[in-house]
Amino acid sequence: MTRPVPPSARPPAGPDSPRTASMQFALLAGAALCLGVITLVYPGATRMHATPWSLLYDTTLLLPVLALVLRSFDAGRAMTLPPFPWRWLAFASIAVIAGSALLSPHRASAWLGSAPLLAAFAVWFLVYDWLHADPARTARRRELARNALLTCFALVAVVSLVLWFNSIGPLTGGEVLAVRNLFPLGHANYTAGLALLMLPTATVMVYRRRGRWQIAAATVGILALLLLFTSGSRGGFLGLAVLAIAAWVAAPVGRRRKWQFAMVGGLAALVFVLAHPRTRAMFLPTEPGAAPNLSNVQREAMLVAGWRMGLGRPVLGWGPGTTPLVFPRYRAGLDGGVENVLQFHSLPAQVWAELGGAGVICLLALAGLVASHARRDPASAAALAGYAVFALTDWQIDVPIFAGLTAVLAAQVAPPPTPPRKTIHLLPGLVAVAGLAGFLRWAQTDPAPLLNSRALALARDPAQAAEAAALLRESLAFNPDQEIAHFNLGWLQLVTDPKAAEHHFLAALHLVPDKGGGYFGLALARLNQGRSSEAAHALAMECLNDPAWIASPWWNEPAVAALRAPATAELARLITACRKEFPAGSWRATQLLHLAAEIGNVGRVPPGPERSYRRERTGYPVLMRNLDLPIPVDLFDVRESVAPAAAPLPPKGWLPAPLLLSLLDPPPAK
Repeated sequence: MTRPVPPSARPPAGPDSPRTASMQFALLAGAALCLGVITLVYPGATRMHATPWSLLYDTTLLLPVLALVLRSFDAGRAMTLPPFPWRWLAFASIAVIAGSALLSPHRASAWLGSAPLLAAFAVWFLVYDWLHADPARTARRRELARNALLTCFALVAVVSLVLWFNSIGPLTGGEVLAVRNLFPLGHANYTAGLALLMLPTATVMVYRRRGRWQIAAATVGILALLLLFTSGSRGGFLGLAVLAIAAWVAAPVGRRRKWQFAMVGGLAALVFVLAHPRTRAMFLPTEPGAAPNLSNVQREAMLVAGWRMGLGRPVLGWGPGTTPLVFPRYRAGLDGGVENVLQFHSLPAQVWAELGGAGVICLLALAGLVASHARRDPASAAALAGYAVFALTDWQIDVPIFAGLTAVLAAQVAPPPTPPRKTIHLLPGLVAVAGLAGFLRWAQTDPAPLLNSRALALARDPAQAAEAAALLRESLAFNPDQEIAHFNLGWLQLVTDPKAAEHHFLAALHLVPDKGGGYFGLALARLNQGRSSEAAHALAMECLNDPAWIASPWWNEPAVAALRAPATAELARLITACRKEFPAGSWRATQLLHLAAEIGNVGRVPPGPERSYRRERTGYPVLMRNLDLPIPVDLFDVRESVAPAAAPLPPKGWLPAPLLLSLLDPPPAK
């Protein structure tokens, strides 16, 4: 049990420092303004990494840290710190984040990724100090904090719904619900996360307030439910269920009335879930031979990769924000998933992968502290609980609005201060200074993405191919686990150095075994070295990975057409080898039958026009958290027949990556 600090137990206060207080207020007001801009300007979560918005992002994170330094070293009044478990958990968490960044193989990027997390702790210390610096004003300040949160929530909700209504245009009926609400941050999961953080504060204020604030709170509660519904987030509905159960347990009514509420609430929840097509699909039966849900496949693959990344560095992880740089080395072992990811769509998985076991322990300790003091501020505790359940399906704390909101809510749950054994009020400022020093010393933008983009832009001019290749090699020296660099370096060296090209194509395929065009590039590299049988195997692998390539106009090239017969025979062998991997009647077994039925058409290009293009990597700047990068364009010329396929064929990348990798080596020569 904790009690407010008696005046006699506090460090003696000096004279007031109005100038210092004014500077602190100016810093925090500036941070709030910048945060509002980068949050509300769609798409906020990615736009904040593009110039000039990145300046506002940097300012948002820097100003709270400066305000904490200023407040901690204020000679006029000692800083108010929370009780022992809370403050030392905060210091331990900061040490884990900074230590993980310092020891990361990608130290520069890890320090950049640590900034939102460290800034959140600065906000937490400042809000707690403001709430508890004067016990006589704590209740009033808590009320002001709720009013401020409600006002911010109302602004975000109105902007979100206005932008969503504008995006649906002339759509009607079920088509409207199919358009998920991405606003203002750029993804429906962000919209759901904001809604869950809004609801408890609004609900409690409806119960406790009267007059205009009660009406405002009820309005925000309705808007939050609309945000959650229009987001179509399945994790969001799970979080809402937790909030509903918590409200039911805590409701100050009799048992009979509670069961009445439970029946009405359960019916409302059923209607709420079934009304949206995306959540309704969760309850529909799946046919045995149906194609797997792509979203579920990708999320499962992400969780597997996150687990394996954590096992690779189990103490402090790979460093905050380094997932896009490290994930590729684990990609080849996944059954499905995208080529690269920004996050694992799970807070525990992200913490385990980037901060290791130490980070997970801090996360669990925080959950325990919030649970043990939930009665101090049920609204904030409920918001954190509902959001925690939702966060099992998403990672959002790297976005400043979520880092800031969770810090404010946690500060409101933390109990009143207890008398410290010694004066430690300078410690937050010292920690902030150390963090700033580490950030200024090591934080840098990863140079590899810029080198890749410059190289691919230069490579459009054949006269600059040598310089482009040199840039790609320089990029690989920074990080060898880059499929984009290996893949395109292979195409650059295909004629001048086919042996080196083969090495890079193999490296690219070991990172992304289902890369379209990778096996074809490998086939050409081997063909240019006079190894036609191995080239035929690679062509068969291209057809196996991307069955549409069976009819690619590339077969019209004489050197490729000459390998049609051995490639067809090799494809038949590969199909036979794959059949034992999948049970009869499964989706992949059925797709193998479709592919086997078309094996006689390998190399038969339909007459008529073809479509030729080069693939753009539109998500690359987002993955690298640098939207100032030009969108890279691969050097591989994709050639497709315009005529529709005569029979249904599996999509590209339909086989598990580990299976493709096991088939990569050609059979031994007879």
